[in-house]
Amino acid sequence: MPARPRTCVRATNLAVSRPYEIVSIRSAISSKIFEEGGAMTKKNTRCNQSSVGARRDVLKSLGLLTLSAGVAPEKVFASTQTLSWSTADPVSLLESAMRIRTAPDGQAVRWVYSGVLVVKPEGELARPVLRIDGMSRTRATRIAQGVWDWQLDEAGYYCDLQTGAALDRWVNPFTGKEVKPKHYRSSQRLRFEGARILPADPLPANIDFRGEVTELANVGGLRAFTEDLYVRLPGRVGADGSSSQDRVSTSLATFLVTEDQLRKPAAEWIDSPFIYTTLNSFVGWLGMDGIAGVQNMRLVGRKCRIDDRGAIPDSLYARLASEHADLLAP
Repeated sequence: MPARPRTCVRATNLAVSRPYEIVSIRSAISSKIFEEGGAMTKKNTRCNQSSVGARRDVLKSLGLLTLSAGVAPEKVFASTQTLSWSTADPVSLLESAMRIRTAPDGQAVRWVYSGVLVVKPEGELARPVLRIDGMSRTRATRIAQGVWDWQLDEAGYYCDLQTGAALDRWVNPFTGKEVKPKHYRSSQRLRFEGARILPADPLPANIDFRGEVTELANVGGLRAFTEDLYVRLPGRVGADGSSSQDRVSTSLATFLVTEDQLRKPAAEWIDSPFIYTTLNSFVGWLGMDGIAGVQNMRLVGRKCRIDDRGAIPDSLYARLASEHADLLAP
């Protein structure tokens, strides 16, 4: 993906969006992708239980709860706004993007994907270390012209590069230590307003967050629409009260469609492959705390009808049916 605007933009207006690593997610969105880490200290317990619960509800609705545990509450960032570089009319831009992202009958849509997790410690060569297989289910509801309510639910697995088998234990080649990959199930709810991607509820003040929809390129009639999220969270708080470096998560999803497909009547289905990549701080379960560097989810997938059983690989379907059967429901 080409270079994007600054990871975080300071502003006074909160309005913004996503998978899992934000992980949203695509799910960013997934995917998606940090897990909870770092023990909460006594200093953290000064806020009352109701405010903590409300904060967790907001983060959960964005798929950000897994990034949030043990963050330093006293470190405050300004809220953020979207500053899209796209020159297209924002309402027309979003309406085209939603043609790609939705089913014409209003039903939910499945997105089946696969790819690799690439790890890049500072000063070392990047290395693909694990395969990722997953699926998300999304539903969008039009609120008004140029305004949509967006809901995503997804699950994914970290797998052996060669065999593709989901792993319960794995030796990190950069540390030589055995870790337990944290497979994920995450959800998010967002609001799309023109080129802006917004949280369904106000964010805590100590999170920098920007989300935007763009048309990345039109190459010979092949159009690429993007959903981009840029997030920064305070670092984890250790047992001794110390705070680690701020954590960042960049989620870049690209959806491809031809001009001919976009010209189809609104009642017709539009196919769309997608490419999803992230630039994130190391997820906690990798066991790389204190090591500078980034990790990257490099995924490719396709849009599928909600009843298209054949679009889901048998091994992924079997695991989802066993552990997340509700995700397979229409």
